[in-house]
Amino acid sequence: MLDARSNFDVEQVQRPRQTEEPQETDKDSIMQKNQSLSTDEVIHNLIVSVKAFNTVGALKRVAHRLTPQSSILFIQNGMGVIEEVNDLVFPNPETRPQYVLGITTHGVYREEPFNLVHGGHGTTALAILPRDIEEVKPDFAPSALYLLRTMTRTPALAAVGFAPTDLLQLQMEKLAVNAIINPLTALMGCLNGDLLHRPSISRVIRLLLAEISLVIRSLPELQGVPNVNMRFDIKRLEAQVLGIAGKTARNKSSTLQDVSQGRLTEIEYINGYIVRRGEEVGIRCALNYMLMHMIKAKGYLEGERRGVLLPLESRVAG
Repeated sequence: MLDARSNFDVEQVQRPRQTEEPQETDKDSIMQKNQSLSTDEVIHNLIVSVKAFNTVGALKRVAHRLTPQSSILFIQNGMGVIEEVNDLVFPNPETRPQYVLGITTHGVYREEPFNLVHGGHGTTALAILPRDIEEVKPDFAPSALYLLRTMTRTPALAAVGFAPTDLLQLQMEKLAVNAIINPLTALMGCLNGDLLHRPSISRVIRLLLAEISLVIRSLPELQGVPNVNMRFDIKRLEAQVLGIAGKTARNKSSTLQDVSQGRLTEIEYINGYIVRRGEEVGIRCALNYMLMHMIKAKGYLEGERRGVLLPLESRVAG
């Protein structure tokens, strides 16, 4: 169903009321609405906020409705999704939509399907990715400019546009924090704040950050960027990790929630991404590799206990 509100066209899925069995006319109406979702109408702007491992499958369902003039905003945890999408969904650069990347610090939780609660206000950072990194003056699709302009003019989002390199550094900072808090809280079954003021945990954090810091500072796309070595220094990253753990002390990380429910986690897009990029630049990240597989193993065990079968294949060699 298309719902026009405040000059936006939003494709919306409505659930039938559960208070009573729908009448025949209601069933016909529901079927018509469902049929409208399978249309071939072009999608001009698409926002993807599903779990990283669900991205390819979700996009394949609507890939035929996306053109080079369409825009896709990826706003997700972890990194490495873009490479997967290019390989498996849009392998031809000539027909590939325009990509927009985003990270957010807003907090949202789901009470039930289609019922979300904005639990914590934050900010959103956005950047349009150039189709060709060698372009001096990138030619962005009008839909991407419209999407960026619309989101930055929406007060509740507190969104700001960045250059791609600046957003990449913000992504790396968030990745470093997630690569510590998420797996450690999941393994120990604790809240974020429980990582603080414990010497044994502090030593583990520093050892993991030693690998993470070295990989990030060695990435070819960040070479020549001013102050990269200082920005991703181990001590500065540690301060960020502890600061976020303190601010979210009573929170359960998403990885802890997924593991405890026997669900698939995004660990291969967090610590797994560090491992893969480390391999590319000749750095072996043994601790992050071990931590990733410990999380996967714990998830499998919890899944078996709950009767949930998780996929066994790994995106990381070895």
